[in-house]
Amino acid sequence: MLPAEPFRAKRADWLQAAAVAVALFALYAATAPRSVALEDDGLFILSSYFLGIEHPPGYPLFVWIGHLFTYLPFGSVAYRVHLASALFGALAGGAAWLCARSLIAGRLPAYLAALALGVSPVFWSQAIIAEVYTLNTFFFLALVFMGLQACPPSTLAPVSPGRSRMLPWMALVFGLSLSNHYPLMLLVAPAFVILLWPLRRELLSRFGMLSWLVIVGVLPYAWMVRRSWQALPISFNGPLETIQEILYFVSRAGYAGIDHSASAGWLDRVRFFEFFGGELLRQFAVVGTLLAVAGFVVQWRILGRRVAAFLTVAFLMPSAVLLLLLGFDYDSFRAHVFHVYPLPAYAVCALWMGLGFAWAVERYARRPWHAAVAEAALLALIFALGARINLLATDDWGARYAQAVLKALPKNAVVFVLGDPDLAPMAYFHMIEGWRPDITMYEPKGMILGNRLFHPLRTDEESSQRILDEMIDRSSAPVVFTLGTYPRYAQRDHWLYVEVDKSSTDPQQVTVDIPEEAVRFFEESILGVGDTNAWVAFIQGELRRHYAMLLARSLPRGQKLDERTRRHLDLLEKNFYGALGIAEGLMANKDGYSAGVVGAFLDKARDTMPSDAPKEHLSRFFYIRGILRGNLRDSPGAARDLETAVSVWPAPSNPAFKALQDNYRRSGDEAAAAAVEERVKQLKRPRGR
Repeated sequence: MLPAEPFRAKRADWLQAAAVAVALFALYAATAPRSVALEDDGLFILSSYFLGIEHPPGYPLFVWIGHLFTYLPFGSVAYRVHLASALFGALAGGAAWLCARSLIAGRLPAYLAALALGVSPVFWSQAIIAEVYTLNTFFFLALVFMGLQACPPSTLAPVSPGRSRMLPWMALVFGLSLSNHYPLMLLVAPAFVILLWPLRRELLSRFGMLSWLVIVGVLPYAWMVRRSWQALPISFNGPLETIQEILYFVSRAGYAGIDHSASAGWLDRVRFFEFFGGELLRQFAVVGTLLAVAGFVVQWRILGRRVAAFLTVAFLMPSAVLLLLLGFDYDSFRAHVFHVYPLPAYAVCALWMGLGFAWAVERYARRPWHAAVAEAALLALIFALGARINLLATDDWGARYAQAVLKALPKNAVVFVLGDPDLAPMAYFHMIEGWRPDITMYEPKGMILGNRLFHPLRTDEESSQRILDEMIDRSSAPVVFTLGTYPRYAQRDHWLYVEVDKSSTDPQQVTVDIPEEAVRFFEESILGVGDTNAWVAFIQGELRRHYAMLLARSLPRGQKLDERTRRHLDLLEKNFYGALGIAEGLMANKDGYSAGVVGAFLDKARDTMPSDAPKEHLSRFFYIRGILRGNLRDSPGAARDLETAVSVWPAPSNPAFKALQDNYRRSGDEAAAAAVEERVKQLKRPRGR
């Protein structure tokens, strides 16, 4: 099954690898969204268009490349940047073909490995939006191919001295890969030590020169720092002018609380491993994954221990080891965030699948054409699975949501947007396509948008809040928040946005006014819609809960409901987020509703609660039930529910902490109230102090 001698790509091989790349690029170009999508798509498009500073660690190489693609003379700006990911997804497929040819005799297994990776669900999904993962996978596979050229499997001819000329190219490509996604590339770096072990003496003797080539590859970071000093429309943390600021940004220190959640435990890791196992089966339609298992088993005999160990470590580092290093809470949303990280591992799995296929053909094929038919059937199966996920996905939902919000905003509004779901898609239409030039957008934490009110790395929380408050107090234009509220004034809640009402300083005074166009968007894009994309589903759940809360809050008690309101309530109560929102809204209803009615909706929320719901939403369920029990003078029951709420989600912003403290004080237990206050202080302290 190994090539008779170390593989040297000939013209025919390069042409066939190019054919794979062209076919995949055509697929990705045809299926890429024509407008902005969710995830990090909008932010990468904005950074590419304005040559700005992406979120940490900055991804300067992709920003450069994405910027070049914005000059294409066709399609929307979003589609042009999507084509950058498509190109590198296609090139990764060509590189996979060359890697497989370096490991396995014959071209059929190479086509299987390359095309199966290219049409697998996760890889395909990342090749059609603006993301860094296809470029990362291309760099990984390019390094694998060059490493196999320098040090072919040990069962072949001895390493030729001339092959070490690959080392400088590998050093440069490795440096460039760090400029794209250094966390994943550093994770797989130990595997290349194993692959290049026969050249260890030469590596040491040329270490200085190779190190300089790596440094040349990471020079885009120097450009990024210098670029951050300029006035940019998109600049995640603003000017990076000190060593501390640069290290904070590049090291991703701001994500410490996300990468290592205070509420994550070993059960979360176990569930992530279960999720990864299911994803691994799903990528290659079970049959392909079983062939990959066979390839993993036979590789030790066929490829030799060194190359087999290299592939094994390269598979484990960005998958199992990464799961052990991360401290994510397990839920559907964060599982979706994680699911793209193991793409290098899936690339290794594709190579194992090609090897397993070659082994199975050699052992079981009765006639030559059996192998071709079996491969075509397997590729068709994997393609069908990838197509079901990527062709049926609602890639335009984020664009439709952003457009609905922008259309509904009041004239000349000052708009505070919070993050990925609202900021990036809305900023794309506002800043690139010219929607609503009358509004002014801000990010309340001083990140991402260049018109920040303060530098987020140089301003403490108290000062930043004071600056924000002063700016809102001075504003004569309407001030609105999307996906958030402002607690110093009354509110006019229009569902898609909340308008600050300066007529009162009572934040409990809420006027519900959902415009008709917002109701239409709710009916068309939220009500009864269950998106398969966990990122979209997460935002839909938040909007569904908020709409249900507003609807229940404004229900007139004792009056007959109109047909549309009744229909909305009937559908909302069948969903966890909808039922939870109804219960929360009824408790805030000015006419009041009986505890039995509220409790019935909480029971419906409990019965429809997803097993992978985010912990903040599980906590909210117990928080609302605790408040309800407190209103019924059931202090012990309220304490139990509120303690559960803060245990499930021990974040300082969790309102259950204050409710629990108040509950203990009402019952006369000052010691317990003081203990709750101390827990919040502990959570607010920076890690490592």
